Amino acid sequence: MQINPTEWFPLEQHEPVREGWYEVQLVSGDTAFAKFGEGKWTEKPLLVFTHWRGLSADPEKVGATETFDAEATAAEGVRAAWNAFFPGLGSDQHKPN
Repeated sequence: MQINPTEWFPLEQHEPVREGWYEVQLVSGDTAFAKFGEGKWTEKPLLVFTHWRGLSADPEKVGATETFDAEATAAEGVRAAWNAFFPGLGSDQHKPN
């Protein structure tokens, strides 16, 4: 399965246009997941996040049948690929939440 996430969007400038789960970037630089629905973030990490991105850049691939499990699996694949190419060192190492 090929993963094609969107770019990161600053939280203070943009909101998602579709309801669903998104990968968010915490102030610490780590990532987590948050759900956007009814015009607000309905489920989110306890820590503050500053950016968000969609897990699929192609709106045709995002549908009502897509579940959190499928999106989380896709995000884990993105994170694994990112870590393979840009592993970081020590505390700079990328870690999934």
